[in-house]
Amino acid sequence: MNVLWRNTTGSEAAKEKTHLLDEGINLKVDTDRESSRQYFDWIDVLVDGNPGEEALSAPNLKHVIVPFVGINQDLREGILKRPHLKLYNSHFNDAAVAQHAVALLLAVSNHIPEANTALHKGDWLYHQMEPVHSVFLEDKICLLLGYGAIGKATEKRVKGLGMKVTALKRSQDKSADIKIYSPEQLSDALAEADVVVSSLPSTPETKGILDRTAIGKMKRGGIFINVGRADIIDQYALYEALKSGHLFGAGLDVWWNYPKGKEARKHTFPSDAPLHELSNLVMSPHRAAAVQDWQEASFIDTAKTINAIAKEESRNEVDPNKGY
Repeated sequence: MNVLWRNTTGSEAAKEKTHLLDEGINLKVDTDRESSRQYFDWIDVLVDGNPGEEALSAPNLKHVIVPFVGINQDLREGILKRPHLKLYNSHFNDAAVAQHAVALLLAVSNHIPEANTALHKGDWLYHQMEPVHSVFLEDKICLLLGYGAIGKATEKRVKGLGMKVTALKRSQDKSADIKIYSPEQLSDALAEADVVVSSLPSTPETKGILDRTAIGKMKRGGIFINVGRADIIDQYALYEALKSGHLFGAGLDVWWNYPKGKEARKHTFPSDAPLHELSNLVMSPHRAAAVQDWQEASFIDTAKTINAIAKEESRNEVDPNKGY
């Protein structure tokens, strides 16, 4: 079986750890968009998060692996046009993203960023002000929007804080020992929750799921955390809910605007709404998975999927109709 690793994610580990691949698997690593075209007639498996039409049309291609969570819309549409192709992703970062979600939650609930900034200036008065009392999370209800690998990893961690957990999921999960809401029950789920943590992917069904009406259903004083995709929530409605005090605070690691090029990283605001002006929003530049050795972890997990494909086994397969 012939495999082309074209994605920059995990590429260095792919060069160094080919021994993790089973016998009979031939791996080429080429992340250059032009030079990698020489392998298109050769490949059975392509590892690439954004391959493009030409790569997807490679004559012998049968499998496409995204070496991280999340399928972009162009790739999803490209796979749907080619029903002979199977699509896979990787959940190597579920624990790391869950850790980051909880870090954002604690930073918001305990006013860590504001207190840190004040004390760096020698100001000890911040903690004495009534409006900045922390939210005590024990016995509060945490609603998980999405109950996949990241959602379940988050469940473990927030239960460790003494929180009660519910989840929103398209289908019932018989292995779950928590209350599962269906998408049709979103309003009820939001109204019950003190904290909402989203790990939802961006799909036609999830885009805009948290609109102005849905946010209005959330408890006054609630907290919203997002480590999934930004377009599941209306950014302007979120801004208004935070500014008005309807929501106590929010922590976001995913955004609507991303810098286009290295220079733009210095001066790109991540949303069209002026969310960056709000003191009750903790901002993180899409770095939940940026833990030590994450590139190696991505390759190791993807190598397991490559080996499974060679054995005609299914692992981390994505339904392109659903987008996850």
